[in-house]
Amino acid sequence: MKIGFYIKWSKGSLNSKTNVLGDELLADSMCRALLKNSSVESCELYAPNYLPDHKLDVMIYLNDTKPNSSWAAKHVLYLQNAYGEGSGTILKKMQQLGYDGYAFISERLHQIHRRDEYPGIFLPFGVDTEIFYPRELEPEFTFDVAYVGNDIKGEYRTNKYLFPATKFNFGLFGNWNIPHARFYIWKNWQKQPEYRKIFEKLSRGKIPQEKVSILYSSTKINLNCTAQDCVDWDVITLRTYEVLACKGFLITDKTPVAEKTMQKCMVFTDGDNDLVEKIEYYLNHKDERQRIAQQGYEYAIKCATIDARMNELVNYLEEIL
Repeated sequence: MKIGFYIKWSKGSLNSKTNVLGDELLADSMCRALLKNSSVESCELYAPNYLPDHKLDVMIYLNDTKPNSSWAAKHVLYLQNAYGEGSGTILKKMQQLGYDGYAFISERLHQIHRRDEYPGIFLPFGVDTEIFYPRELEPEFTFDVAYVGNDIKGEYRTNKYLFPATKFNFGLFGNWNIPHARFYIWKNWQKQPEYRKIFEKLSRGKIPQEKVSILYSSTKINLNCTAQDCVDWDVITLRTYEVLACKGFLITDKTPVAEKTMQKCMVFTDGDNDLVEKIEYYLNHKDERQRIAQQGYEYAIKCATIDARMNELVNYLEEIL
């Protein structure tokens, strides 16, 4: 089976000065995992700056992209992004584009899709354990609290689930620069949310990808802040599994599926003062942190690896082909 993944942005973000594309990281991990499967002959990530030069058996689209019949015999949409207008709205649009199959990180969305008599599978995120695994602690990353990500979660969720960490030794990584207009200068005078001014000064910038798992293993507390669309559709984020696979301790916002299936693997918070109180508590209770982190690690390795997820994907693709 010759498989391709397609992203709508140029590939190469890992070696650039721009933001790291999570879609590119995910696709690379999925390709490595799929190539371990004896049914897969080839697997590669394609993008506008790197198009296929031969016809594939199946192309899997990671964004809201119209399928291109010249690229592959079959076309699958993997609806794994969060959307400001809502994944439900996006799905209705994408259902009209003629995909041969669909995969979802939300079981709720998958069930709605199936009730509409479209084909598809539930394919939650999986962690690449060749990259994310327990590392030796490095002093430069032993923060009280840490978070890796860009300014994309919106003012409400950022203030509720990230900003309280500024009361502690907070290791913030990612792009938190306030954009400045070059031509419409008046836009630079618009009032910015308070968190942006503080996070721009606090951020340590882009962290090398090979250091992310070291950070997750070294910092006392990792934070997870879920996009609103993923909260609405009850999704467990990839970051959750990545932190746990590094035997990192995680405090996260809530989704019903995570609370139901991973209650002993991490700590859930309502944000704001509740987050402050839980950070203070677990900074002072190392044994509890380590016990919860161990349970989270065992869950991630047993139930949420990228290899297992990709075997499920291969089984689905064989049905389509």
